[in-house]
Amino acid sequence: MSRELKREDCIVSDFLRSIGPWDNYIVLGGGYALIIYKLYLANQEVGIAPVGTHDLDSLIPRKVPSFMNKNIAYCLKESGFIPIFKDYGNPATEAYVKEINGFEVEIEFLTDSVTRGDKNKNVLIAGVVAQPLSYLSLSLQMTLSFVTYSGERGLVVSPGAWMFHKGLTFPKRNAPSKAYKDLYGIWYAATQLGEFSDKAVAELALLSQQHSKWFKTFQKNLHQWMENAAPIDWSRLEAQDPSGRLKKLNFEKIIKSIISRKENQKS
Repeated sequence: MSRELKREDCIVSDFLRSIGPWDNYIVLGGGYALIIYKLYLANQEVGIAPVGTHDLDSLIPRKVPSFMNKNIAYCLKESGFIPIFKDYGNPATEAYVKEINGFEVEIEFLTDSVTRGDKNKNVLIAGVVAQPLSYLSLSLQMTLSFVTYSGERGLVVSPGAWMFHKGLTFPKRNAPSKAYKDLYGIWYAATQLGEFSDKAVAELALLSQQHSKWFKTFQKNLHQWMENAAPIDWSRLEAQDPSGRLKKLNFEKIIKSIISRKENQKS
């Protein structure tokens, strides 16, 4: 295992220890999902390592049980995480930060936006403030279990659901740089994890049949991006992969294969 992956294993393990009994309810996602796939679920000898990140997105359902006085916020603070506020909302968007192995790690909580009333309003769940996100319900339902090298157990969004969500939401990113990271992530999950990537693409095909309306949006988003991308967009996308393997041609090939798969299955 590379030094970088050992560091990531330490970070994931520390977080899972910190949340205690909540490890059965919190699902890890975002860029750390790619790291978890590589570390614990795929063949590390195949493909390249994913680009690192210091942001650990934690997905949580709106309804969770109560554990005496130890809500999630209590567990995190007890383990050395410090809450910070990012705006003046009510409740304010928050994150939890901690230095682990010399790197500052930031935890944010996300939940699904399927609710009556204000779907964009932050919500307090088990002591932490979660930001609502569109299409997140599938990511909370489709999960995989994993075990870190120190024996900590956790849940991660399944790769098919992860790619599906990124394809649905990347055009809505406030920062264009994050959209490039999402597109890089789709390419990475679909191509750089050996047999695990093959299973991820197959899972996405199955989900596309079960959620056909969402998949039409997924197809449209990716098709329009490739059609409208300027040379600078392709350069910025390729720059997401330090190894140099991500190129316009292989990106177009895998994405076209993914978005045309449903039509091929019908014919």
